[in-house]
Amino acid sequence: MTWTPLLAFAVIAVIFGIGDMIAAKTKGTVSSIIVVILVLLLFSSVFPVLPPDILAKSGLPGIISTFGMGLILVNLGSMLDLNDLKREWKTLLVSLAAVLGVVALQMTLGTALFGKEMAMAATGPTAGAMVATMILTEAANTAGRPEIAAFVAAVMALQVLIGMPIASFCLRQEAKRFINVGGHLRDATVGKGIQVRLLPPTPELLDKPNIHLARLALVAVLGAWVTSVTGIPTGITFLVGGIIFGAIGFIEPRALQRAGAEHLVILATYCSVVTGFVGMSVEQFGSLLLPVFSMLLIGALGVVAAASLVGRFLHWSPWLCAAVGICCMLGYPKTYAVSMEVAQGAVQGKNFSKEEEERVVQHLLPKMIVSGTVSVSVTSVVIASLVAPILFS
Repeated sequence: MTWTPLLAFAVIAVIFGIGDMIAAKTKGTVSSIIVVILVLLLFSSVFPVLPPDILAKSGLPGIISTFGMGLILVNLGSMLDLNDLKREWKTLLVSLAAVLGVVALQMTLGTALFGKEMAMAATGPTAGAMVATMILTEAANTAGRPEIAAFVAAVMALQVLIGMPIASFCLRQEAKRFINVGGHLRDATVGKGIQVRLLPPTPELLDKPNIHLARLALVAVLGAWVTSVTGIPTGITFLVGGIIFGAIGFIEPRALQRAGAEHLVILATYCSVVTGFVGMSVEQFGSLLLPVFSMLLIGALGVVAAASLVGRFLHWSPWLCAAVGICCMLGYPKTYAVSMEVAQGAVQGKNFSKEEEERVVQHLLPKMIVSGTVSVSVTSVVIASLVAPILFS
């Protein structure tokens, strides 16, 4: 069989489609990435049906290494809502503390157990998700270190198995506490919003796919120029550029989606992440599991310790601190799903009014969404951007 780029693309799309279906069926408990990893291991190593360069032949990883990373990070920054961050400033502090807890414990205990290289590689994906993983795996593959790329991808793929049970249990305890102290009866207060938008909403004439792509690309070009002048990693300049130009209205939220390019770029991102698993033996994959799960458990311990410490000064319960902190291992939409599931279960059979039920939801959901956004979209990207040049210099 001749593996043309079109055939390679079709097979990759089918594999990722299977992963998406299984993830949806299990409500995210089984990550689509772990399904893809297992399929690639099975059919490139155990049954060598897939060629070792199938991902490269599809052309998808090249999207990320050329222009895709800039578009993704600028788009990600533009989605941050400054008003959400203002309202949930306590959440912001707890989330930042949790990420610092991950880094501190992995760089100390993790280094002692598995070495500095693995500890550094684990910090980004443990403290975040796909984007941090993309930055590190791209750097690892460029440096000719596919084993590090595979380790980073495995950390990201398996983190939900640690993060989800912790988040669910702690949220249930916090919901019970909130209801028992009568929090569901109190009216919520809303602060004054931040208004920094300088440009009007995009008119219909400019609300076109290519215009949205052009805006993202122009901000990415500016970010790359800032990097060339200052030496600040592009992961940071792209993200900050997206935040600034999204806030003033130059870039609309979810511009990649409005351009119709989001799903293709995400597929390219996933491909760049799992490159290290094509051709890997089952024995090699098995050897990753101990350090991966160990690093995730160490990271979770760092989250709980650091988030709870900061939460004491903010008068938060330990349950809420742990749940909010562990969002770095979940991200959206898992943060939404677990919050709604717990909130709906907590009010069931309580004879609450709709308004009282909504207050329970509003006590949990915004904190989890903001924490997941901050850790996954901002802090982990900064960490990965700083770690990558040190790790692969």
